[in-house]
Amino acid sequence: MPRGGIANLNAPSISQPIDILYQTNTPPIPSQYPCHHISRQRLLHLSSSYPSLQYERIRRGPLSIHFHPSYRNKESEKDFYCLQWEYYYHPPQRASMSNDNEEDLTDFRSIVNPVPRPSPLSQYKMRVHPALIVLAASVATLLFYSMNPALSSSNFRHEFKEDRQPRSSSLKFTSTSTSNSSVGHREHDSSLPGLHLCTCLNDASTVDDTDAVTPKRLRWLHFPKTGTSFISTLWSYACSTRERYIDLEISSFQCDIFNKNYFSMYDFALMKRYPWEIYGAPNLIRPDSKILGKDTPLGLVGGTQHMAMTPPKQAVTPARHTKIKGLLNKINSWGSELDHNFTVAAFFRQPEERIVSAFYDGRHTSGFSSELFSAVKNVSNGLPCGISGVTYKNPLECFARFPGVAGCMARMLTGEACADGLFQESGLENVPEAVDIIMNRLKFIGITEEWNESVCQFHRLFAGKLDASGKRIWSPPLQGEFANVHTSGKVKKWGVRDLHGFKDVADGVIYEAAKLKFERIVAGKKCYRYVSFQQLEQENERPDKLIERMPYLRTDQNGGLCRPKTCADLQKQCGEWPDGCGATVICGLCNGGRTGLPETWRVQCVEGKCVDYCPPWDEKGYWFKSDMVKPEAPKFIQQIASSLTEDESHLSPVSAVKVCQLACSTGSEMKKLVDDGLCKCGQTPTAFLKKNLTAADFSEAHDLKTSCHDAKANSVSLKETETQPICCPKIATTPLPLNWKRLNVMSMLASKEDNLEGEYFAHVPMGCGGFKECEKVAREQNAELAVFDRYNSLCYLARNVFKLEDSYPVTKDNTHRFYIDLRS
Repeated sequence: MPRGGIANLNAPSISQPIDILYQTNTPPIPSQYPCHHISRQRLLHLSSSYPSLQYERIRRGPLSIHFHPSYRNKESEKDFYCLQWEYYYHPPQRASMSNDNEEDLTDFRSIVNPVPRPSPLSQYKMRVHPALIVLAASVATLLFYSMNPALSSSNFRHEFKEDRQPRSSSLKFTSTSTSNSSVGHREHDSSLPGLHLCTCLNDASTVDDTDAVTPKRLRWLHFPKTGTSFISTLWSYACSTRERYIDLEISSFQCDIFNKNYFSMYDFALMKRYPWEIYGAPNLIRPDSKILGKDTPLGLVGGTQHMAMTPPKQAVTPARHTKIKGLLNKINSWGSELDHNFTVAAFFRQPEERIVSAFYDGRHTSGFSSELFSAVKNVSNGLPCGISGVTYKNPLECFARFPGVAGCMARMLTGEACADGLFQESGLENVPEAVDIIMNRLKFIGITEEWNESVCQFHRLFAGKLDASGKRIWSPPLQGEFANVHTSGKVKKWGVRDLHGFKDVADGVIYEAAKLKFERIVAGKKCYRYVSFQQLEQENERPDKLIERMPYLRTDQNGGLCRPKTCADLQKQCGEWPDGCGATVICGLCNGGRTGLPETWRVQCVEGKCVDYCPPWDEKGYWFKSDMVKPEAPKFIQQIASSLTEDESHLSPVSAVKVCQLACSTGSEMKKLVDDGLCKCGQTPTAFLKKNLTAADFSEAHDLKTSCHDAKANSVSLKETETQPICCPKIATTPLPLNWKRLNVMSMLASKEDNLEGEYFAHVPMGCGGFKECEKVAREQNAELAVFDRYNSLCYLARNVFKLEDSYPVTKDNTHRFYIDLRS
């Protein structure tokens, strides 16, 4: 058998078995072992891309991969090859080994390499024992740890179980059961209010932690259904400090102000409320920074969506070109994250659980064509269902077995989309490269089933920032980082047990490798602990002693452990406020689109409350009661002010509509509102008025935890043909004004010339202004860069602008952002 290469692949005929990707001295795999058929094109891609790839043993069980000719498809005239897998266990060399141990090894090999039953799995065009690789990894691990008791994985997991507390669906100091959550892997017998703590974040004990670094370019490799909640930790890293932190307890729903669409995406909601330019950049891009350029600490780059890892340019062979053509621009312009020393972080989840979750959440089959996506929906929507003539018992099993669905994590690690829409293969061919990336290239591994410990480990490794003296100061984990922000309210009729033995074999290997890497990250620095307030009282643990170990905690006036107030506790919707424990809680911006009002309306923060208003009315002094009661105000405006209740400090949208109705139907002094262009006369807004919306309804729609989709004030809108106040003109973006450019959409790449950042020093409300007004104020304040945020009607100003060069763009909710470079 040829060794270590692809010497015979280009020959017209191949008569010898070929062993690639892993050097082994084992004999060829006997023909009775499982066979996965792969096309010659795919084999060429795999072998020529990574001919000398070496990787660590998965769970101490090395994997051998063999190919040999199998058959020729007469219709397509394509050659197919047989891919065969086998685990060989090589125990550590010891001074002596008893015959009993030799017998154990023999037994082990017979378990890992069983002679499979002939059970065709037509969806992958292969014959493979479903649990072969997963079983092999597990048995190899057990055998290894039996020889090394100190490294016992079972001991490791037992230690975790003692301190584990479920991710809470509430962000307060509570911990509630999540048995019906979208993750559903965390169990605990307590739901008492308390604190999620990371006990290893002690300034004194971790100053010399050589594992801790400050990531310059933090890239999130986000596999579908492994934990969108991780954005809480990533965005908090950029936007929060000990003294000033964001409130994570917000609704995940977003309602678009321009087209009235809505969707539930917590990452978008978080970035809209806490924009990078206001809350992130000032923490990371500092005026006293000695480095302004591609090595500037940027927090999260490259987006939050399910964007695959970019493979190195040298790995893009002609055979692989078609498979990853969507990444070619990125590869050619920027190269791979692996080439530029990015800090790549990823969470991994038990594969079958991930597939079940994807089934109930839109399928998540990025990479499928529209035809394939329709096909997978069709086969997984009805009963009975079948694939290639084989009938399965339920839609979930049909979805899991659909060709190209399994192997998502393996593919995304190697530059491909989650689902294989081209070859519709199982992902097995991506495993060797993917394992190498996990073990040797990823800087952080989180495990969804070990969420709390994973969050603490991220903080231990990355969240400690250096002060002026060089001492590492830890930013505390926020309680919201331990919450599940994407809980599913759907009733799940089917679960893993209904897959009837189906295994995502490729991702099973990936998951085992990730767990091993996670164990190495944790090592002896296990960090997470949940402490209930009741437990504190029972143990008589003095708060001052607890604070010695975790200095980010504080005591109250009575010497007890201080419980900081949230924005909801303070009844605030925006702005920054004392949390009652010596720090400041940030409630963020008021976002448009949370009510059914047209895009021509604006919203501003007034004493912690979000107020919908019309800027032209405000400029005249006709909107807020404090202006309306002034002696110089027209008498009819003063009369309107007198009709407001004591609790009303301004007009509500309904009040303004009724005022315009009177102005349009009377010849009194109020007609001045029409003459001055403040009221538009049209049809009676019957539906809008019948809803009987109050000022409180509009205010409630802006609460951080309110779903804009469910808000009463968002249930009906004003039509353009109806009588209503005249607010702002619509801002056209086609064509853009001279020298203005659209910022790249999240997860896509701008050109290097346009990839700019800087020190953001101001954000200016634009009212009805747009591009022209933003540019004017930027020039007046000597800014080098101006960014117009059309969604929030804000102009962000920056100086000391620099190019990010080969770094991916900073992650931000930039769907409606535009910029102008004023340096020239």
